[in-house]
Amino acid sequence: TTICVDPKSVGEKGEKIVDYFFRDILGYGNVLHGESITCNKPFKHKDKKAKGNRTTHGIDAFVSMVSPMEDNVLDVGVISSKFTSKAYPNSPKTTFKEHFNDLAHTLECFKNSKLSAETNFGSSNVNKTEVFGILVWASNKSDENKNIISEVSNIQFDSDLVFDKIIVLDNNRLNFFVETIQNAKKEFGKENLKFVYHNTGLNNISLQSQSFGDFLPLEYLFSDIIPVRIEREGKVELLIFSKDEFSSDNCSKLLDFAKGFDHLGSISSIILSFPDFNDLEHSPIVQKELLRFGNYKYNKNLFLKKHTEDFRNY
Repeated sequence: TTICVDPKSVGEKGEKIVDYFFRDILGYGNVLHGESITCNKPFKHKDKKAKGNRTTHGIDAFVSMVSPMEDNVLDVGVISSKFTSKAYPNSPKTTFKEHFNDLAHTLECFKNSKLSAETNFGSSNVNKTEVFGILVWASNKSDENKNIISEVSNIQFDSDLVFDKIIVLDNNRLNFFVETIQNAKKEFGKENLKFVYHNTGLNNISLQSQSFGDFLPLEYLFSDIIPVRIEREGKVELLIFSKDEFSSDNCSKLLDFAKGFDHLGSISSIILSFPDFNDLEHSPIVQKELLRFGNYKYNKNLFLKKHTEDFRNY
């Protein structure tokens, strides 16, 4: 039996996923939907499936926030949702390229759009805007950890595409953020969790007033590490999530990384979280690594865990 899925309901589901991801997981209070901008390159941006030249670009979702990573910069996210009820194609490059080109064309016209001008005008103490294209290509049918980015990473893109940055979020990447951040909010309480902003050398002013906050900077969407601050019972803990599996090398890297957050002050303990941490197998490796880090004591001020706990780590 073939089950037909209404394209309208697929689109609505995609919009819900994007809204949930940016609002509930990443902390963006204001997510605009269904914006449309004028196309400035009607022939160049023509949709091959359409009869005439292009007149507008639809923007599925839109976010903006003053960056905590660079002083006086406004970060803008132009989001394209390509949610599908089917599995990812076995050969995904053609479809991916269509989705990517469509977003790149939207970004080319966005810079001169009314929406861009209104967004910049509404932001104070800003002298530069960073525009991020965000392609959310999620599949309802494929496994939630399906990594499509690795299969399309060597594509040759058209040389006439004009954009600064495009971030691709597939099932695998979306699931990393949901599995870690959502579980942490449930475990520690949403109100006790803040995203940590590290010192980039470009945010000296921002860090003095805002070294942590309620939203995840768009730059962090590129990252395989998410640092969050947990405050409970008068104590501050630094929780660092790793997308990569546990190894002595990754453990050492995260411990080095943790040293860079002394600006948070009064951290009582560090928690490192991996997708596959196993206490019995990995504890001896941790103990060995700690010979290089005299300030950490395992299970005293340094704890390791698995993103989603199971009985073997208790």
